Amino acid sequence: MKHHLIVSVNRTQFLRGDLRGTQSSIRPPWSKAEAEFVEKCERCDDCISECPQHIIQRGPGGFPRIDFSQGGCTFCGDCVKACTYKVLAFFNDLNQPPWPLKAVIADNCLSMQGVVCRSCGEVCDESAIRFKLEVGGKARPLLNSEDCTGCGECFAVCPSQSVTLKPQQQDQAA
Repeated sequence: MKHHLIVSVNRTQFLRGDLRGTQSSIRPPWSKAEAEFVEKCERCDDCISECPQHIIQRGPGGFPRIDFSQGGCTFCGDCVKACTYKVLAFFNDLNQPPWPLKAVIADNCLSMQGVVCRSCGEVCDESAIRFKLEVGGKARPLLNSEDCTGCGECFAVCPSQSVTLKPQQQDQAA
């Protein structure tokens, strides 16, 4: 029996030929769900110009997206305060994180290859990344996803591009 994987893709992914839904942009923190975001965002660039970290960039279609290669998000909220169209809005539940992103560390991590590197752990303000020494001089990165805020600092400093940020759930809160 052949099994088929059902994948949900948004309109932008469909029009760009990304039928597997793998090439989605990371939106600024406190974004509305993707469908509402794309429908209501006027691409005014106010959130881009107000970001003190300069990690909000103009992405495909002119919509704002996060570029963690520039650094991490401090969750200052300046992008939300600048958004007059309310596609970025603080959540009513103050305990809800600004986005569902969490860091993921791949096996090509330099530390797993026996190279002394702790860059990601050193920049993690939440101490979500620690290293466990193993036989053979390797140190396995241990990521506590409960403590990870998805800020992206670890992505920006990783020399081997072993860190990615991925949503833990499909939709962001409205």
